[in-house]
Amino acid sequence: MNITDYIIKKFDGVLIDDYGWEHHKVDGKDYDIRFDRSRIEWACDCPAFIYRHRFGKKYCKHINEVQDRNLAQRSGRAGARVV
Repeated sequence: MNITDYIIKKFDGVLIDDYGWEHHKVDGKDYDIRFDRSRIEWACDCPAFIYRHRFGKKYCKHINEVQDRNLAQRSGRAGARVV
């Protein structure tokens, strides 16, 4: 486990870099799932996200998993999944 993975696991699964991007990890995968709050933009390093337009999808399953996990954590508060 590298230092970035350790920090993400230790601090609620999120690491925020100098540019404001939130970096998330999915268990068992080495993909870097990123979210930019200023532009409300998601990105992932997996091939499914890179070639998603070919299949008419907006996000990959890794981004959907992070969104579902975050939504479950906020279950008591008002919030919506960004689609």
